[in-house]
Amino acid sequence: MLGGLRVLRGVDAEFLPGLHVIEGANGAGKSTLLSILGGRLSATSGTVTLELDQERLTGRALREEAGWLGHDLGLYPDLTSFENIALHCRLRGVPTEPEWERSSVTMTLDPFRDRRVRDLSRGQRQRVALARALVGAPPVLLLDEPSTGLDANALRKVVDLLGRLALDGVIVLIVTHDEPFRDQLTELAARCWRLAGGRLAEKGD
Repeated sequence: MLGGLRVLRGVDAEFLPGLHVIEGANGAGKSTLLSILGGRLSATSGTVTLELDQERLTGRALREEAGWLGHDLGLYPDLTSFENIALHCRLRGVPTEPEWERSSVTMTLDPFRDRRVRDLSRGQRQRVALARALVGAPPVLLLDEPSTGLDANALRKVVDLLGRLALDGVIVLIVTHDEPFRDQLTELAARCWRLAGGRLAEKGD
């Protein structure tokens, strides 16, 4: 239930390591589903469990393990790109400099390292938010419209990165309406799911 409206109905799915693309019409509940899976929103019934190294994580423990990119990027506008990443590193308990170096290579952040987020373009902010989601090498990555604002070069880097993460055993769940982006993910053997009428099913079932 969300604001008195039943958004999801009897969703039952297992997401194995690899790429997963979740499709659906506007208002189908895709972002709500992602928020529940990431422990950021509580469902009125049912459970979400992450099996990790012989542990079964739920709720807050699951949230702390998942990398997150929401529709609202959640960056601090008066902090610089570096300061936003550094803050998340402290929250995650990981060293800042190695994470920044990796982010700089992956998302090409160095050109605007010391610029406040409020002064960045939409695509630049997206790159900072993606880098933040990757801090600490999370075993689960939940991405809501990750291609928004990215130019062709940045998008290629993101697709390549997601492919590598999937091969490394990360569970990557992506919500997107971007058909060219989705097609590129499908070429990487992404599993595609359809959310409609509050129910989730893998396409082809």
